Amino acid sequence: MTDSTAASEPADESVFMQRMRIATYGVVLLVLVIHLLEKFRDILEPLFIALFLGFLLHPIHRWLMKRGISSAFAYVVIGGVMMLGMFAVASLMIANLSEAADKDKLLQYEKRLDTMIQGVHARLPFDIPEPKDRILREINISPEDIVTATGAAVARFRTSTTWVALTLLYILFLIAEKVSFPRRINLAFGEQPGGRIMSVVESINLAISQYVAVKTLVSALAGIASYTVLAFFQVELAATWGILIFLLNYIPYLGSLIAVSIPIFLSFLQFDEIWKGAVIAGLLIGIQQLIGSWVEPRMAGQRLDVSPLLIVLSLAFWSFMWGVVGAILAVPLLVIVKIILDNITATKPIATLISNR
Repeated sequence: MTDSTAASEPADESVFMQRMRIATYGVVLLVLVIHLLEKFRDILEPLFIALFLGFLLHPIHRWLMKRGISSAFAYVVIGGVMMLGMFAVASLMIANLSEAADKDKLLQYEKRLDTMIQGVHARLPFDIPEPKDRILREINISPEDIVTATGAAVARFRTSTTWVALTLLYILFLIAEKVSFPRRINLAFGEQPGGRIMSVVESINLAISQYVAVKTLVSALAGIASYTVLAFFQVELAATWGILIFLLNYIPYLGSLIAVSIPIFLSFLQFDEIWKGAVIAGLLIGIQQLIGSWVEPRMAGQRLDVSPLLIVLSLAFWSFMWGVVGAILAVPLLVIVKIILDNITATKPIATLISNR
């Protein structure tokens, strides 16, 4: 064995042990982070939503400033429009949910559902137990139960003002911190390391702002187009379904599927003509396919460079941790983690595994 070979073996072992320590620390940190996310969910959820909204508002704020509006007044305009929009959406959804809780209408839907099940049962080439005994009686959900559940949902929606207020408070403090943050980074770490940190922050801002802006625009297009279809066919609660489609389109892959399935199912219950439900289903699914496969990729320009498998895993993890809020935040948080890992020498291999190269 030569001296060079003997010297290389300890070096290789040292590199291996260093990577093993990084992997061990990473696992310990992951367990700690999961525990903290669950423990402080009520505090962290509004903070993360505030960050998400901050990325959404940044391009709008920059656009207003280019039109000669001062920074402070631009934030006032954005805040006022947000408050009016939230109030209008909340009022509309509360009114529609109250209308949906009408007992006579629910009984009518129940009869149509029973008729549909019996029609399918009559067309089957083999005998099965009576569908009503197997489904409706075993589920045992009465219209009164649905009314109670809807009323509870409306009541919970009305009592969520504290959560919204906390989110708005976080946004205000984030705006205030934005002014002095670069200076404090330079004072804390020095000019060269501080400049590197701010470069990473700018990369995150650019990637997430682009993603959020494009996602918001295509979600709005999907919501408006779907509302137009539903309103044309006079599907009940068309405005609520349009808002729901807009919101759920922020959730990758599954969001759009869930969003259109509810109004499609309702249209088959509402109309006696099956062709109407089929046309509505075709149009809503076509809108989602057109936007997801053609419009969004062309508007986004460059891809997020994140593995689709990891997007699905991130979606599953954050949905498990924080429900719908976590599902909305899954992709931005994954992109942030990838950018940070890509700018640390020791973790660049992990960033490469996360990417879709």
